[in-house]
Amino acid sequence: MKNLGRLSETEMEVMEVIWQKSTPVTVSMLLESFEEKGWKTSTMSTLLKRLIEKGFLTKTLNGKVNYYHTTLTMEQYRKLETQSFLNRLYKGKVKNFITALVNDDEFNQKDIAELKEWFKQEKGEE
Repeated sequence: MKNLGRLSETEMEVMEVIWQKSTPVTVSMLLESFEEKGWKTSTMSTLLKRLIEKGFLTKTLNGKVNYYHTTLTMEQYRKLETQSFLNRLYKGKVKNFITALVNDDEFNQKDIAELKEWFKQEKGEE
């Protein structure tokens, strides 16, 4: 998968709605979903244009209406972001990340026990 741009908080909100709908969307569909924000058509169009430029969406024209399609699933995006996070902050090593968590005062024995239980289940030891 090609390198995607980083999502701003607002772009992530829009993508979450698009992923949730799991079908191609239109500007009017998205404006309905974000009605409480009071966004104008031009605002939504600008956000969608940025998401296309960053590689998250493609656009097709059907009649006079643009339909926006995702280029990846939310799960694919999460995996990419997780790997990017690990690479940037923990040299790509999950162990370094977990060590940082365990050394944090907020991480307690209950958290460690839950992780151990999860690893056992993942390995099929139960």
